[in-house]
Amino acid sequence: MAPHSPATDQIETLLWIGFIAAVIIGAAVNVALLFALRRYRATRAEEPRQATGGRRVQFQVAGALTAFAALLLVLGIVFTNEARETPQTGADGLQAANRTPLEIEATGQQWIWRYDYPNKAFSHYKLVVPVDTAIALDLSSTDVVHTWDVPSLAGKRDAVPGKTSRVEFIADEEGTYEGKSATLSGQGYASMRTAVEVVSPEEYEAYVKGLKADIQSAEDQVASRLQEGDEP
Repeated sequence: MAPHSPATDQIETLLWIGFIAAVIIGAAVNVALLFALRRYRATRAEEPRQATGGRRVQFQVAGALTAFAALLLVLGIVFTNEARETPQTGADGLQAANRTPLEIEATGQQWIWRYDYPNKAFSHYKLVVPVDTAIALDLSSTDVVHTWDVPSLAGKRDAVPGKTSRVEFIADEEGTYEGKSATLSGQGYASMRTAVEVVSPEEYEAYVKGLKADIQSAEDQVASRLQEGDEP
């Protein structure tokens, strides 16, 4: 999946660096083997002999491998630190004036995700967030370990019973991003999926306001029916 958050962009860069490094090492090993076979190939009827390399060649190879490993280490540290940086809300995002993250609670249970918004509204399965806005998602679980995994927006994070973990991301483009089950959590874990719908800040505010109104209306109806049932 294409990355749509700075953190996932850094993770994809690290994956490409690892892939390119593996290709370079594989190519170098095969070229060296072919060179050795060609140079030290014996002719027919010739007695076999052991070929040894000089110390100079050994030091050169060791130095090249050490420098290559050091380069990979530095690149890994740089991009990993960048992926861990707390995202900042952009100029077009919600709460752009103070740049504070929008905090939402995500609770995993067998087998669905529940999202609680700051205005006390909540939704199941689908999380709606504003574009270009730093999101701080606090993860918890009511039963077993669940893993929140939406590859286009953030790395995997575990929701552990009795603990709260946090995943932070910022979506750079409106759209719907799918997430799937990533940890065996019981017989229904395969159906424990989620979707993150990224909308404009205005659409987000209208959504949570309407969601809160719908929940309040449903609660009022239930309370009214209970009261009617209590009447003689």
